[in-house]
Amino acid sequence: MQLLRIESSYNVNEYTLAFQRGEEAGFDFFFRQLFPSLCFFANRMINDRLEAEDIASVAFIKIWKRHEQFDNARNIRSYLYQIVRNDCLKYQQRNAKATTLKNEIEYLNIVNARDTYEEDIIRAEFYGEIFKALDGLPSECRRIFKMLYIQGKTVKEIAADLKISTSTIRTQKARGLATLKQKLKFLVFILSVLFI
Repeated sequence: MQLLRIESSYNVNEYTLAFQRGEEAGFDFFFRQLFPSLCFFANRMINDRLEAEDIASVAFIKIWKRHEQFDNARNIRSYLYQIVRNDCLKYQQRNAKATTLKNEIEYLNIVNARDTYEEDIIRAEFYGEIFKALDGLPSECRRIFKMLYIQGKTVKEIAADLKISTSTIRTQKARGLATLKQKLKFLVFILSVLFI
């Protein structure tokens, strides 16, 4: 499932060529497109947000050292997920308690481990698209939305922090939900097809 979007005057193929040539524009494009999803994916495996971000960052450093070997976006994406997965497993082996390590070994041995791995990638890509859609909201709406749904604040707490009325917050929330529903409609359809 390809979720990379076309940006500015470049298309994905041009960014891929830029990446392969070692140009910063190619690196920046793939970093912006994939970093949030890779962080989510890593955090699902190790349950440590800061370490997940470090693992995703290191994955980009590793792939950048071999940038000339990648001639299409799908390979870049797949290789990054594989690096993150492997580094998460190494992290667990180094730092997990015996029971956690035992659970991971059982996870790897179950029959549907491949399905679970693919579902985690799809879920990570889905959340990545949600965060991209959030970034596309108007600034005040985005700010309120993140406070509500990412920071977990109540309407009253946000009203006090921003010194605005609760009705303004509710209005911005309703606008944000309507906008996100339109932007993410195609993702909901894709997920329903994949998991039927």
